[in-house]
Amino acid sequence: MSARLLVLRVGYMERYDGPDTITSGGAYIAANGVGGEVFNFKPSRGKCYGYAMSRHFAGLNLRYIADSQAWREGDELSGVDVVFIARRPGVGQVVVGWYRNATVFHRQYRVRRGSIPGMNEAVRRFLCVADADDVRLLPEDERTFDVPYAPAGFKGFPGQSNVWYPSHHTDHPGVTAFVRKLTKYIDTTPGVELPDDEALERKSGGKKGRSSAPDHAHNVMVEVAAVNAVWECYEANGYTLKTVETECLGWDLEATKGRQTLRLEVKGTAGTAIYFELTPNEYAKLKEHSADFRVCVVCEALTSPRIFDLKPEAFGVGWRLVSERGDVTVPLMERIAAVGAEVAQGEGAAA
Repeated sequence: MSARLLVLRVGYMERYDGPDTITSGGAYIAANGVGGEVFNFKPSRGKCYGYAMSRHFAGLNLRYIADSQAWREGDELSGVDVVFIARRPGVGQVVVGWYRNATVFHRQYRVRRGSIPGMNEAVRRFLCVADADDVRLLPEDERTFDVPYAPAGFKGFPGQSNVWYPSHHTDHPGVTAFVRKLTKYIDTTPGVELPDDEALERKSGGKKGRSSAPDHAHNVMVEVAAVNAVWECYEANGYTLKTVETECLGWDLEATKGRQTLRLEVKGTAGTAIYFELTPNEYAKLKEHSADFRVCVVCEALTSPRIFDLKPEAFGVGWRLVSERGDVTVPLMERIAAVGAEVAQGEGAAA
């Protein structure tokens, strides 16, 4: 049995590339006709972002996937195969698609910018992310791989919870054999081509096309665009800017107005999610100069730059970044340095 296999149940749809007819997804979908999973198989900047409504919105417990290490909230685990199942009307519980080599998060929903029509949310929530090239969706006429349902007498298989950890149920008869069969199935089944990348559609005005994997030149373009956007923003607000990017100080720009000088570390992304890494030097300088240090995250840097100006503050035994209005909070998950990613707030945030 694969030690890194996760099964998520979602509402049933034909495409999962935007709001459309969705059924069998529980009380929320029944009441609202939409759910967070409607974009599960719609690439964005070469990635697919997977959502499922976990019990009490608690997210995933990575101890049930890899129990050989201690897990803290927000920790990441890569190399996980995530299989999505749904109750197909008139058929039963079946596999609809999967992410290979996905990254999943412990007890945490991450967020990316962009609303879902019909939901009162300004962001999209996700539990896992994978390269679009590693994602497969089955056409409806091939959704025949049946998944046993625990309440129907198959103890140890997926039940009322939308999250199933196969490696946590190997003591139940039939689970190990089922997982071998499922693993072979996703290894040998091609699936269908995913829809066009939504970010590419926005850039091309809806014209057809496929995105390519990010390369070094692309990353440099993102970084340059992000620095330019921050420079222009601060300059428009009366600051005098100076670049120190080549001096390895732990920040990129210095912005001065009167007697105040701010140290600005710029992080750019081509996508909509706030996600970045701080080097050990950057993280150390952030803590040393927290009063005048800012992390300026620029999302969609190459298309419609949106700047999130974030100030460090001590929080518990660690650090976090917060916007001036307090509407964006980014915990810093310490490793050797630190990783920052915006997360969902509050019990009902993942609905």
